[in-house]
Amino acid sequence: MRRNGRQDSGPTGDRQRDEIAQIAARMLIDGEADDFGSAKRKAAAQVGAHDQRNLPDNLQVQTAVIEHQRLFEAEEIVGRTRVLREAALAAMRFLAEFEPRLVGPVMHGTPFAHSPVTLHLFSDELERVIRKLLNQRIPYHLDEQTRRVGRRDSETYAVLETAMGDVDFELVVMPAVRLHHPPLSPLDGAPYRRLDAATLAEILASPHAGDLLLSPGR
Repeated sequence: MRRNGRQDSGPTGDRQRDEIAQIAARMLIDGEADDFGSAKRKAAAQVGAHDQRNLPDNLQVQTAVIEHQRLFEAEEIVGRTRVLREAALAAMRFLAEFEPRLVGPVMHGTPFAHSPVTLHLFSDELERVIRKLLNQRIPYHLDEQTRRVGRRDSETYAVLETAMGDVDFELVVMPAVRLHHPPLSPLDGAPYRRLDAATLAEILASPHAGDLLLSPGR
């Protein structure tokens, strides 16, 4: 029940949020939704939950994703993570002049079958990154994404969608200042957790190359 406009925290509300989180997680895994927001809205509609304020948060959906992957595709997800992290490291070395950082599902160890590798690149000149790709005859599609950088402020970044070998990539080009001042992740509202190439290489050289990694560092 909702009292005084606050979210229902009773058993019924908790059960409904858990159900929505589980359905939203499956939608993300199956490619039926592109992000947490759309997955939660579709899941809520499926269970007949009309109050959008009573939805699970993104971390709850992420937890449901991890539980589902570990239960139904444990070996597959470890192997997929390792392969995509190896592809990420190769791309990061190619793009080293832009101080690349790995973010998102491949970094965390939760990639879906359709997940691209997402790299943050840092340059005040988008054209430099584009020239780097074109010089190697790497085609791309230009898109954009908006991320919060404070409680009220947000920035929009160019995204170069491309492929290297058999792996899809999202190259998010940010101004150089964002190397040390990351934007806020839609997962939890905290500054993005990211991996640099050296740290990723250390992980790949260890017995934990494909393991879950929720709190990396640089």
